[in-house]
Amino acid sequence: MLRFSRQISIIVAVVALLLVTSASFSLAQDAPLRFGAIIKTEANEYWQAMAAGYEFAAARYGVEVVVGSVPTEADTDEQLALAESYLDQGFDALLVSPITPSNLNSALAAATEAGIPVINVDELIPADAAADAGIDIALRIASNNYQAGQLAGNYVLANLEAGSQLAILEGLAGNVSGQARRDGFFDTVNGTMEVVASQPADWDRTRALDVTTNILQANPDVKAIYAANDTMALGATEAVRAAGLEGQIIIIGTDAVPEALDAIRDGRMTGTVAQYPFEIGVLAVENAIKLAAGRPIPTRIDAPIRLLTAGDLEAPVQPMPDPAIGDLSFGAIIKTEANEYWQAMADGYAFAAETYGVNVQVGSVPTEADTDEQLALAESYLDQGFDALLVSPITPSNLNSALAAASEAGLPVINVDELIPAAAAADAGIDIAQRIASNNYQAGQLAGNYVLANLEAGAQVAILEGLAGNVSGQARRDGFFDTVSGTMNVVASQPADWDRTRALDVTTNILQANPDVKAIYAANDTMALGAAEAVRAAGLEGQIIIIGTDAVPEALDAIREGRMTGTVAQYPYEIGVLAVENAIKLAEGRPIPMSIDAPIRLLTADNVG
Repeated sequence: MLRFSRQISIIVAVVALLLVTSASFSLAQDAPLRFGAIIKTEANEYWQAMAAGYEFAAARYGVEVVVGSVPTEADTDEQLALAESYLDQGFDALLVSPITPSNLNSALAAATEAGIPVINVDELIPADAAADAGIDIALRIASNNYQAGQLAGNYVLANLEAGSQLAILEGLAGNVSGQARRDGFFDTVNGTMEVVASQPADWDRTRALDVTTNILQANPDVKAIYAANDTMALGATEAVRAAGLEGQIIIIGTDAVPEALDAIRDGRMTGTVAQYPFEIGVLAVENAIKLAAGRPIPTRIDAPIRLLTAGDLEAPVQPMPDPAIGDLSFGAIIKTEANEYWQAMADGYAFAAETYGVNVQVGSVPTEADTDEQLALAESYLDQGFDALLVSPITPSNLNSALAAASEAGLPVINVDELIPAAAAADAGIDIAQRIASNNYQAGQLAGNYVLANLEAGAQVAILEGLAGNVSGQARRDGFFDTVSGTMNVVASQPADWDRTRALDVTTNILQANPDVKAIYAANDTMALGAAEAVRAAGLEGQIIIIGTDAVPEALDAIREGRMTGTVAQYPYEIGVLAVENAIKLAEGRPIPMSIDAPIRLLTADNVG
């Protein structure tokens, strides 16, 4: 029996205007937010599409986006001058795609000094280079090249017999994006298929023709070729045709350039992994709006990518929706509103419903032991006409039968917070459109970086792990350990079973054996609070950094009082908002990221509020 169901139905009068300077609805701003966007050159269709995404987002969200570009991708100095001109225009954030990873660094360092947030789009500035230059990058958005190779590899696995011979056309030797695409493909197929050749073809069509010709002569039984860009894939098609093998070899490229799409329609190519610069522009604006409101955002988003084959080309590759959002309805399932975490997520769903003018029905069960009741709730959602389901299972498997039925019925599923493993989802027949959850490894990294910044090299540190074998606890532990190892001396890393009393005992023993410990990282706040008691009992309060994870209210109080140093906060409210934003895009037929690492932030006395 359903014990709780919240119906959020907001009716908003929405007038869609076609001009990019007008808004389909307002995000409660007295004056529109203004963002300065810098792309490379509108001489390239890729950047034209990103500019169109910026303009669409301006219309949909009621903000102003000024898009600047330069004539060619050789005009690095001119792009720098453009960025410098943006510094005194009162923009609320800069959304920048440098021509190179360094040509805008001086202007972006000045932006950081002036307190103007920077979102780095598509052409990424390496984290160490940004830090050295004094640039604070709030978010990086780009396609994940490793995932692109994985998509191609999974297609090959699904369409060829085990042991089939494959070949890879790499990009320019040493190029990072080309190597990542190659690695994603190779790692996916290796062990099931036989990769008989993996050779650079320098992003060049003629070179790819020659390399493929040689590969086919040496390996006439090759059944699939993956190329790290479409230009090389088109060269491979010429070699395959010349060898009389057209239609007998799978050929997959990357980028979805127009000629490659035509080759797929004609049957000369099998597929291409598409990137979506339009959606990248929209993502940049959505997150800039949140930044301007002081809300947490992810530190990185892997932009949407999709493997396109002939059947996918019957519809537009990039749908262009109306700025006004249509009449949409979503079913959201959380765990229990007896827990503050899930209350916050329900509030996020409510905020998104009101903001975007959609209907979100939120259901929960009394406790996290009620797995069967949550399954019954999910089953009840299948015939309510929802445009998507946004689900947080109590366990990674208790909703699987209902979600398989949803997939069979064509009802999209977004998996939120409690993730269903990909292999288990595939085995159950569940098509998960997107996974949204906090990245536990990054949580550990945040804590580790604080320790590195606040202690001398060689200082002794300790880790309180969660329950032995627990995946999230292990990821948090690993993120911290990998960050500090080699600089700090990790003298202990022990399970404390998520328990306060157990953490007190473990910490007491650690301090007796290692009285010079200067920092303790706990994989949750409950254990951190136990550690704080042990530190106080040892007369060391204020002398040891103590960082937990989760930002529970008692931990926040402990930080304010000086008993704890910090906690890595998760934001279930923002997770709910993200789920609705992506469900809207799904309903509009638009591509969305396969996964999103939800916002996390290290809170200390300086920013705990």
